[in-house]
Amino acid sequence: MSVDYNKKREYLLKSDNLYKSVIYLAWPVVIQSILQVSVGTIDIKMVGTVGVDAISAVGTSRNIIMILMVLVMAISTGTTAMVARFVGSRDNKGASVVAGQAFILSLLLSAFIIPVGLLTNEYSLRLLGVDENVLKLAMEYMQVFFIAIPFFLLYFMAKSILQGAGDTRTPLFIDIIMNIVNIGGNFVFIFGMFGFPAFGVAGAAMGTALSRFVGVILGWGVLLSGKFEVSVSLKDMFTPIWKASKQIVQIGIPAGLQGLSRNASTFLLFAILARTIDSASAVPAFVIGTNLNQYALMPGLAIGTAAATLAGMNLGANQPDRAEASGRATAILGAIVMLSISVLFVIFARPFINFFLDVPNEEVVDVGRRFLLIVAVSEPFHAIAIIFSRTMQGAGYTKKPFQITLITWLIIRVGLSYLLALGLGLGSSGVWISISITSIISGILVYLLFRQGHWKHVEIYGV
Repeated sequence: MSVDYNKKREYLLKSDNLYKSVIYLAWPVVIQSILQVSVGTIDIKMVGTVGVDAISAVGTSRNIIMILMVLVMAISTGTTAMVARFVGSRDNKGASVVAGQAFILSLLLSAFIIPVGLLTNEYSLRLLGVDENVLKLAMEYMQVFFIAIPFFLLYFMAKSILQGAGDTRTPLFIDIIMNIVNIGGNFVFIFGMFGFPAFGVAGAAMGTALSRFVGVILGWGVLLSGKFEVSVSLKDMFTPIWKASKQIVQIGIPAGLQGLSRNASTFLLFAILARTIDSASAVPAFVIGTNLNQYALMPGLAIGTAAATLAGMNLGANQPDRAEASGRATAILGAIVMLSISVLFVIFARPFINFFLDVPNEEVVDVGRRFLLIVAVSEPFHAIAIIFSRTMQGAGYTKKPFQITLITWLIIRVGLSYLLALGLGLGSSGVWISISITSIISGILVYLLFRQGHWKHVEIYGV
């Protein structure tokens, strides 16, 4: 490791001001996340010129896609936790081996996701109850995405490795390049330019796929260069080491299932909304509202990334008390940020929602405003659940956070949404109320789990 990186490591592990350490790690990830959400917003805005059905198609497709993408979260969570521990204990060889196994696992996972995604996309969309026009557009989007899935996985893994090592700036610079490629690709493929036909909704997926291809080249080029925080050996990328891969999977599976619970919950909420009396406005309002809410959620997740890195590195350096203190600091910061952004969207809900609509639609605006207001109430608790979960995941403690998410998101949230929206006839408002209530419950339970401290005693074995 370079002298500069050793100084960075010492700063992260010994700085007296934990909030500065958190901000140092988190600000590039916050900007990176905002850029990613912005590109998602631009995608929806561009396809929105095709009509409201196009907005519903992209939003519905992304929720189905995210159910399969949680498998990526499983590998990345285990990878981040192990890389952070090895970096904290100054074991660069161990970090290289873990990165190499993440590369191999990503290729294996791609070989599974591609056929599953292509074979089940129509069934999944019909299960959501979408109409035929939305179905056609969504299938076009999903087919492109699943064919390009290796690029998505491999870039996500490279980013997770760098972040686990405490390098959050390099992924930001790569993301800036990717986002420029993404937006340019969208213009070319959605509207048809430079001899390419106009692909419409499918063009949005093409632009995203092209940007991820660029990300893979840059991300793994950085890791192989030997000039950054983790120096990955090409041999480690093509030599299976069962012991390392097994622990990545063991740590990551509960985290992946936790993500699956969240995404399956959202999937089922779409199905419930599609059956409400105000479904024509509720579904696009949910797509727009959740996209806007991403601007609050993504900074929280970014701060959670800093929490996971600090927890893993401090435990690797045998500093469990500092790992706990960093978790508390990140949770406080995340709650403030997420609540502040959510309130901003509540105040300016009408112009923000209208931004997505090619033709003014007062019903969509009204339903979307109620969504933003009701969900904002629970954002501090949502932040607490995210960041304390990420802190524990960074330590390799993933089973209990998953169990809490399974109960609160998939069982209570879906059941309560069905009862309020369809059983009691509250329509979309019943779903919004359910989301807020279960976020509060989840935040309280995750905090109590964090306080118990069992997560500080998870062992990460060397390779």
